[in-house]
Parts: sequence; structure tokens; C-alpha cells
Amino acid sequence: MRSPLAAVIVCLTVSAAMASMPADTRPFWTEQALFHFGDDVFFTGRASCAPSVEDGRQRAFVAAVQEIKNFTRAQEISGFPLTTQMIFEDPHPSDCAAGSVTVWRLVRAPQAALESLAKRSGPRRQEDLSPIVAQIRAIRNLTPRIGMLRDEVWHRYGLPRSILAYPDRGELVWDYSQFGLTVVFNQEDVLTRWRLHGPNPRSSDDKATDAQEKVHGEQTLPTIDLTARLQQLEEQLDLDRQHQAQRYCALRFANVPDQYRPKEGSCEQREYERLKTTPRPY
Repeated sequence: MRSPLAAVIVCLTVSAAMASMPADTRPFWTEQALFHFGDDVFFTGRASCAPSVEDGRQRAFVAAVQEIKNFTRAQEISGFPLTTQMIFEDPHPSDCAAGSVTVWRLVRAPQAALESLAKRSGPRRQEDLSPIVAQIRAIRNLTPRIGMLRDEVWHRYGLPRSILAYPDRGELVWDYSQFGLTVVFNQEDVLTRWRLHGPNPRSSDDKATDAQEKVHGEQTLPTIDLTARLQQLEEQLDLDRQHQAQRYCALRFANVPDQYRPKEGSCEQREYERLKTTPRPY
């Protein structure tokens, strides 16, 4: 069986091979209009090129509420239990004028409340009384599953914001702070438990997790914080992408007359953005 430290090294090596994104890359949920997680459904509202952060946050919330209305076919949702799970802001969006900000707001709604809202949203045929049930089954379920491999978690949620190793108990903890999710792996890189933080916390097993934390508090071996090393890998891989984009554009337009060349820097930027979204092979 591998030692905990060996698991740490393997984790970081695989992370580098999978082309981790820069630290300022948007979290995975900004690419999802809605998704199912545990007993909740999450809706993402986006406000592009807002003149200020506050205006962007408000517009993003309105957009998320509209997603809920579209989903439930409801005209109004006054009194509906909504909570904001997370907000992400891009202060320098490349497709907006200088000084603009783009904001994403992740709004959380209980599944049971959505079903109730859908039933109250107007007269329908008998067979359409609960369309929300079928829709929830159809949308993407991003709830972690005990027994998932580390690579599966990576492909589902992307790069964690930090990684902590606990050699005394042979565990790795991945923290997705931009979503509020913490996942724990054992020495075999298998997910053993998870917890979603926020206004209404969820976990794989709250009682079992509390008991585990009580036992862990009695251990004396130090925790290894791998966040700095993870950031170094992110920066190096981002630099590699920039160099690769420059080489590609230099070759692509080497024999093209100046009047037909793209605007300076535009080719490199497009290629760089493409490389950010293209995972490297193992």
C-alpha cells in the first residue's frame, strides 16, 4: 500500500499532467445553467459587462430567479426559499469594455420546494401536474458518490483551490472553496466522504463525519499544506500555454503578408483561451 506522502506526490503529478487551470479560472458551476446536488437544485445567474460589482450581483440574482421561473413555469416566486451559495466576479472580462465586471451568482433551491412551486404555477393537464420531477431527473446530478476515484472528481469539479494531506490518517482533502465543497480521499485515491458548506450544509454522513473529526483531533502528526505547490504548478502550466500559443501563431502566420495578419496579440489570446479549456493527455 502506498504511503500518504506517496499519494500526495502522485496526486500532484497527475494534476500537472491534466493541465490545471490558472488560479483565477472560473469555478465549474459558472459553466452550468442548473444542476442537481443532494436535496437541492442550483441555478446560475450571469450578469455580463456590468458597470459595477453591486449592479452585477443584483443582475446575476435576477437572472438566476428567471432560470427558476423558466424551470418551474411559475410567474412569481415570492416567498420562495432561495439562498446564495456563492458569487464569482471577473473584474477584467476580455469581451467587455474597460471598467466593466462580469458576475456569476449561484442560487440554491430545495428540491421539495421546487416541486411544490411547479404544482402551484397554474392549471395544467393531469399528466403535467409534476413536470419538475422529470426535469430534476433529467438535469445533471453533480452530487459526489462515495467510492468515486480522484480522476472522476477532477473531471466533475475541476481543480481544487487547495489540497491538504494528513499522513497520520492517510487522507487527502480537496477543498473547492469557490463552491463550498470539501471531498476526502483515502490512500487508494477513493472518495470516502464529502461536505457541502453554506447556509444549509450537506454531507455524505454528518454523524459519521463528526465522529471522524473527533478522533482526528486527538492525532499529533502535522498536516501538510500542498496549496503553495499546487499554485506553482498552476503558474507553470499557464506559462507553458502562453508559450505554446505564441509558437503556434508564429508558425501559422509565418508566410502571411502583413496586411492579412490578425491584429497583434489576437491570435495568441484566442489560442491561449483554447488551450485553457483543452485537457492535456495523461
